[in-house]
Amino acid sequence: MKKSSKNNELFELLYSKLTSDPQGFRSYMPDVAQVLDAMKPSRRSAKSPFGLTEREKDHHVRALEEVFAALEEGTVSAERAIKGLEHCAILIQDDNLPGKADYETLVKLLKCAIGKSPGSFKKSEVVEVADNYSAEDVVSKVSLVRGVSLNLDRQSRLVSIAISPHRVKQRRSMLGLVGIGQGSEPDVALRHDEYLSELGPHASS
Repeated sequence: MKKSSKNNELFELLYSKLTSDPQGFRSYMPDVAQVLDAMKPSRRSAKSPFGLTEREKDHHVRALEEVFAALEEGTVSAERAIKGLEHCAILIQDDNLPGKADYETLVKLLKCAIGKSPGSFKKSEVVEVADNYSAEDVVSKVSLVRGVSLNLDRQSRLVSIAISPHRVKQRRSMLGLVGIGQGSEPDVALRHDEYLSELGPHASS
């Protein structure tokens, strides 16, 4: 398994424990909880009080899965990657982004859409991905990953992508702070095991 995949799995495991037992996790590992809070994209309210219908949600999920399949095969075009990010933004707004859309996959999709990784930018930049629009057309800004915002117009069309390389690189620093990816067995993993043993046999359920 790739090192980045292991890092993502550990991150998702820790975050799941934080959400399932926030009080216990925060009392035992407050510094790690703070880092996890900062690393997760902020939740956005749905574009309507009712959110997506089941039919709409299924449409976006299926379409996104097809883009991910093409991404794995190496056949996704920039245009299709942009459309995939648009589906991501709509699902994030509805708090229904599928689990397969982990950090590594989202960054890979983003790279296909704009031609370079977000961490390679030298300064903050807004990348235009649609024609015939102005900054005033942007009505929603959706956090994709730390340091990357997807800008949508009133029709939920992705028109531009805001990149903040400083915030992108902060994620690496945060991963280092909790010890992910720096050794054969990160300190945070050992502390996580101690935390689970303190909680008892039902902690991992």
